Amino acid sequence: MKTFKLTIVSDTKTLFSGQAVFCSITTHSGSMGFEANHEPFLCTLREGSAIQVKDASSKETEITVANGMLSFKNNTCIVTVLTI
Repeated sequence: MKTFKLTIVSDTKTLFSGQAVFCSITTHSGSMGFEANHEPFLCTLREGSAIQVKDASSKETEITVANGMLSFKNNTCIVTVLTI
């Protein structure tokens, strides 16, 4: 199973850091899903949305955020958020 490096950080702490199989977010244009080797991408998250993460051990986590932004490049995804 292919993975990518995912880091989700808030203004006060790291919410997730590790290898992920899948990450789903909601942008102002709709829902987006990310897997290993996704093309470079930059976007803002819709206010009050949730981030769904499936890590390398198939554990699923949901993180609700106030807003934020996502960057995916070189098989690394960084999500910077403000939490609710």
